[in-house]
Amino acid sequence: MCARLDDRRDAVAFRLEEFGFDADDLDLWAPAFEVLSSQSTWVVGVIEDFDGGHVWELGYLYRRQTSVRDVLWLLKRVYDDPETQRAQYENGMAASHLAALEAAVGDRVVEWATLDELESAVERIP
Repeated sequence: MCARLDDRRDAVAFRLEEFGFDADDLDLWAPAFEVLSSQSTWVVGVIEDFDGGHVWELGYLYRRQTSVRDVLWLLKRVYDDPETQRAQYENGMAASHLAALEAAVGDRVVEWATLDELESAVERIP
């Protein structure tokens, strides 16, 4: 998705990982995110599951980043099968953070189930 967004005219898309942060630089992630997102027109989160550090990231976005919430778009994957959906999003704390973020950003949450739908979802972002 980053490349797809970057192809837009007058757009520069990037992932924080591209700045070379590794596990030893974890304390730099939050300040770097704050600086970069404060200069961004839109911040786009693509969420497929809760595998990884999503609890911290979602909580950070909701609790600390009111300015980011104002420009945040969430592209959230939904699964047709309820068991698969539950398995992919099985983390109560992350789920509560995501629900709070979804409520905060309102109509800037776009659900998708297939890669084709993800492509269409990106088109909704200005």
